[in-house]
Amino acid sequence: MLLVLGLIVFGIVVEIRSALQKHRRTDFGVYARAGWAARVGINPYTVEDDRGWHYCYPLPFALAMIPLADPPPGESRAGMLPFEVSVGIWYLLHLACWLIAIDRLARIILPDEPRFSRRWWYARTGPFTIAIGAIGHSLARGQVNGLVIALVVLALTERLRHRSFAAGGWLGLAVCVKMIPIYLGLYFLIQRDFRALAGLAATLFLALGVLPLTVWSPQQTLELHRNFASSVLQPGATGTGDQTRAVELTNVTATDSQSIQTVLHNAIHADPFSRPAHASGTTRLMHWGIGCCLTALTFVVLRKLPQSPVNEMIQMGTLCVLMLHLSPISHMHYYAFAVPLLSAVWLKEVSGNSERVIPCSFVMAVLITWAASTTFPLFDLSPAVDWRMHGVGLAGSYVLVRVAMGMRQSRISAGLPSNSPRIRLRAMRLML
Repeated sequence: MLLVLGLIVFGIVVEIRSALQKHRRTDFGVYARAGWAARVGINPYTVEDDRGWHYCYPLPFALAMIPLADPPPGESRAGMLPFEVSVGIWYLLHLACWLIAIDRLARIILPDEPRFSRRWWYARTGPFTIAIGAIGHSLARGQVNGLVIALVVLALTERLRHRSFAAGGWLGLAVCVKMIPIYLGLYFLIQRDFRALAGLAATLFLALGVLPLTVWSPQQTLELHRNFASSVLQPGATGTGDQTRAVELTNVTATDSQSIQTVLHNAIHADPFSRPAHASGTTRLMHWGIGCCLTALTFVVLRKLPQSPVNEMIQMGTLCVLMLHLSPISHMHYYAFAVPLLSAVWLKEVSGNSERVIPCSFVMAVLITWAASTTFPLFDLSPAVDWRMHGVGLAGSYVLVRVAMGMRQSRISAGLPSNSPRIRLRAMRLML
């Protein structure tokens, strides 16, 4: 009940910050303005929201935002919802996405748990509480992470139901909302599920190639895709190309990025007042080199996991965590993408013991440490800012991933007694 009341109060705060103040403090305005551009048939990558920010997402998402379109000042609002109403709908939609995603994840590992039993509630509220800082930050910013994770979880669910083509389709929709989930196609490669990859390719073809033709001509559609590549993908990946979004997005110093690239850049240039706005070519090369090594290592390790729903959930969750740090631009709210792995760690540890509702003290300590390392940096305090700049959350992600991969080797993963100091020490060595 307290959680429900808190979400209602938080929603009121988000509504006030986003729509009822002189200056809109939400990222939702970017999407709504792009929806207006798609509605009137102009280029969504050239329009700006009320803060001067540009749209930086795939073209199909702009089309999906047409029902919540928000025109610039001076343009007609005929047939469009008031911005305040659109903000409320957006908040409720993403809150529902988070709840659905966490419920689906719990059902994967504890499918037969009696509805509304104590374990049923803890299986859902536990991971949600651990990730509440990242989820709350995402909701407050009006970000799309809840929708992306819901689509990713649906892809995982369909894969476990042996509906591979549909699984690829759900992941394809996630890519159409935010480009970086294309990295999660590695999950299908790990499973050697080529039917799912075909579903992913078919969805991307229809959404990126066919759907925009309902609004723009073939030549315009191609030019819009070129705009997206030159103004978002190229500057983010290489630092070259159209620098329209440099100050607001693609400069290393423009955001609170938690990418490997930003952590390296901040370590090399420790003084924030003299820190260059652009990462050097060497730093970018190190970022992509480390990313490739981590991806290859993770691919090899995850392939060795025995086939089971919980292990497939660990595979998808691990890739989600790697994805958020390998993206050159990785905001603090990207930590919300860790929810599948958080749920996997929590649920796998309790699933082996029907009496247990929370993980053992060691796993709980790891989860709380991750929560602290990704929530404390959200505050604008001196120590918190230092944590944020130097990637303490990245260290927390490493520990979380290592624990998830190591749980199969330890007795605590089976829910067996682990009170013996010897067993605890061995578990720590195996996991960390």
